[in-house]
Amino acid sequence: MVTVMDHSTVNKKLHQRNYEVDYSDTKTEDANILSKNDSTKYVLNYRIPLLKRDYIVTRSLGNGSFSKVKLLRSLTNHSRQFAVKIVNRSRAPRDFLTRFLPRELEFWPSLNHPNIIKFHETFEEMHLVYMVLEYASRGDLLAHIQKYGSLPEDRTKILTRQICQAIHYLHSQNITHRDLKLENLLLDDLGNIKITDFGFAKRNYVGELSRTFCGSKSYAAPEILLGKPYDPRKADTWAIGTILYIISTGKMPFDENKSIKSILEEQQKLDFPLYNYRKLSNDCKDLLKNLFTFEYTKRPTVLEALSCQWFK
Repeated sequence: MVTVMDHSTVNKKLHQRNYEVDYSDTKTEDANILSKNDSTKYVLNYRIPLLKRDYIVTRSLGNGSFSKVKLLRSLTNHSRQFAVKIVNRSRAPRDFLTRFLPRELEFWPSLNHPNIIKFHETFEEMHLVYMVLEYASRGDLLAHIQKYGSLPEDRTKILTRQICQAIHYLHSQNITHRDLKLENLLLDDLGNIKITDFGFAKRNYVGELSRTFCGSKSYAAPEILLGKPYDPRKADTWAIGTILYIISTGKMPFDENKSIKSILEEQQKLDFPLYNYRKLSNDCKDLLKNLFTFEYTKRPTVLEALSCQWFK
């Protein structure tokens, strides 16, 4: 299954979040939601399990059709903040409940890396699943690029190294992410990368191929677009190349408005527009071309990418 995000949508995102905690915001938020008839029970109940565990909701960070992300403050230590992802089982689609949610709950709690969002605890009451997570205060990398545009090369080098180190750690644990994209790369107080969202993560051993096509089309490797069995480790490598290109140029590397055949031709040629690409150093360009190796068996591993000249 490929979650399609076309070129025009991504570019719109690329060209389109400091706050003070106000505890009255929780009252306002509840009042707004209570005006929706089918949400009353949810509003009245979802905070109680958090309060029992000494968390208070301070504001909303995001809402989906069957999940919400809230900012928490610890009642025992007011300087500690967390994010909580709350999944409503009664609204979530069956596919999510049987495949993607179990993966997050299986893999994420055991992960321990400075560039991966820390999973603090999970619990479930009635139809709600709670995941208490590390809070990354600077938001996601997509929003950062939307606001500031492409980044200086010294900054992209730091961020790309952190991404590669985190993904190498995952691969060393025989886990592949399979949904690397700017929206799943958060920034902490110091501007360091924090990888999030493990719904598409998969247990994967070296050389094992996958036949489930998931993630975003904009970041998909050629073998995924071709519908062939693929190596998820090498698909992660390709996605890192896409991320590096976007944060370096402020543009998408390939035009997803075109047909699959045309996209594959672009991926083979790697004929990037000069106005996006010419400012990059030769070492950075070399890494990009290696990450964008069309034949996945010849594409470098993340560990091999970390040993490239650009990072030295």
